[in-house]
Amino acid sequence: MMGFVAGRAQNVCAGPFGAFYDFYIERPRLMQAIGRMVWGIDSSILYTSMEPIARAPAGATIADVPCGGGVAFRALAAEQDVRYLAADLSPEMLSRAARRAQARSLSQVELLVANMTELPFADGEVDLFLSYSGLHMVPDPQKAVMEMARCLRPGGELIGTTFLSDASRRARALFRAGSYRGHPLPPRRADLHRWLEAAGFEGATIGSQSGFAAFGGQKSAG
Repeated sequence: MMGFVAGRAQNVCAGPFGAFYDFYIERPRLMQAIGRMVWGIDSSILYTSMEPIARAPAGATIADVPCGGGVAFRALAAEQDVRYLAADLSPEMLSRAARRAQARSLSQVELLVANMTELPFADGEVDLFLSYSGLHMVPDPQKAVMEMARCLRPGGELIGTTFLSDASRRARALFRAGSYRGHPLPPRRADLHRWLEAAGFEGATIGSQSGFAAFGGQKSAG
């Protein structure tokens, strides 16, 4: 359940692993089986957390960073009147996202190359910010959280998922192996909650599942 990597390590999702990931993430039952077997997690929270996408009001701006191959497109209707900004650091992942958007007739999707910690969006431009399985893959996740908050309008909503440090023994071993190749380690739950509050998210929440959880909050109107 990788997103993209900024800086130190190669983006594993851009190669053969990414093609396999792109295949199974579109199949929830297969994804859940792999999540339990490899990571010891319930990956169904990834899909249930996407429900607010369908409820976005007409004219809303949605940012999806990192969009990967476009897994969140499954919650977007072809006739939905929104501006959907799908950004990723990897051109290969954006190519997959473009094919998925075309297959689903999602003409409202705009694709951009972007780094999570340096987003090309104006202050307060976004109404709903999505960040699925990418926060654990950047060297400075706190900066990424601050960027999400900057882009959201007051009252805007953040929804995301991330691996966390309180994972199973098997997952921690995989994280350590990845760190030897330059991949960041997942954030601690307490740190993520502190970053969300410091960035101005009211009612910041992190799901209770160990190792992989949904997180979110509403940007303070103040």
